[in-house]
Amino acid sequence: MTKSTVALVNYADNCYDKLRVEHMVRRAVDLIGGIGRFVRPGQRVLIKPNLLRKSPPDQAIVTHPTVVRAVVRLVQEAGGRPIIGDSPGGPFSPTLLRGVYQSAGLVEVAEETGAELNYDVRAERLPAPEGRLIKILDICGFALDADVIISLPKLKTHGLMGFTGATKNLFGLVPGVTKAGYHAKLQTLDQFAEMLLDIVTAVKPAFHLMDGIVGMDGDGPSAGDPYPAGILLCSTDAVALDLVATHLAGLPLERVAPLRVARRRGLTTGSIQDIQIVGEPLESVRLEGFRAPGSGAKDFSILPHSMRQFFVRQLVASPQVGEKCVGCGICAQNCPMQTIRIENQRAIINLSNCIRCYCCHELCPEKAITLKQSWVQRLVR
Repeated sequence: MTKSTVALVNYADNCYDKLRVEHMVRRAVDLIGGIGRFVRPGQRVLIKPNLLRKSPPDQAIVTHPTVVRAVVRLVQEAGGRPIIGDSPGGPFSPTLLRGVYQSAGLVEVAEETGAELNYDVRAERLPAPEGRLIKILDICGFALDADVIISLPKLKTHGLMGFTGATKNLFGLVPGVTKAGYHAKLQTLDQFAEMLLDIVTAVKPAFHLMDGIVGMDGDGPSAGDPYPAGILLCSTDAVALDLVATHLAGLPLERVAPLRVARRRGLTTGSIQDIQIVGEPLESVRLEGFRAPGSGAKDFSILPHSMRQFFVRQLVASPQVGEKCVGCGICAQNCPMQTIRIENQRAIINLSNCIRCYCCHELCPEKAITLKQSWVQRLVR
């Protein structure tokens, strides 16, 4: 296996200064060959940030707009036509996109740079001949129209997958509520991870640049805490980038489903020694005190269905509705199993039908959904 290259740039603090971010982003991209290696004059270039839901940048849920702006500038220097786009959780509509872009600071980026914001909500089918699990993927039309795709993930934990990085970021190219259908059909961790890797191998982004200046630890990808990691990571290889990021965060490979499955598929050896690190030496960066997600998500796919359901309920954290709930209904609208209802302006979850995908936890704007461990889970830990 040829060694993949990952650029590691130590930003050293958590201040998103425009000029400094632009300088560090340029350095990261230059370390893997420079923007001219990936973008040619006249090409339509999709810049795909992590826009999970409507959220201001200081909450560390979305890719910071200064990082998006810096990549837009690089694409323009190379003569490309930058389009900023994503499909956040929830209904895929121009109205929802407008609110997400505004909240994330991307309307300002577009006005300042002249980049285009995507409002095309078409869904297309993409053949995935290299796919192990999915042979035809549901993908946003705007992504298929692009000549080049650049992915800008955020360094965050994830209750279901263990980590949100370059691999998981591309799930945002599945349109709107179609994501819920994938959750409903692919109920084991390894199945879901296989699908994520199928998207990566089918879409083939030119490169991935991870915003780790301020990431998120704890109960990510939306209810955790901002974590000042002070780094940028860049690579053409999504799996290699995620392996380096999780190594720095102290998350073992077996805890991160996409990496565990990628090793089984031969996409990585799983060893950090088999990755070429350029830029800062790996040992110069330490993410002290970085907290893993508390969900304790585990894969029980080898067990019979009836036994699997028992272990999921006993050993995997369950979503619980807290006092912050205002009954907005977003969790109910996006539950793949339709196991949430709203009564008296409060969400009620029927846990007997819950698959522990944590979509409700991810998309709740009030952070009212917590992940509660059972007494059995606390005991075995």
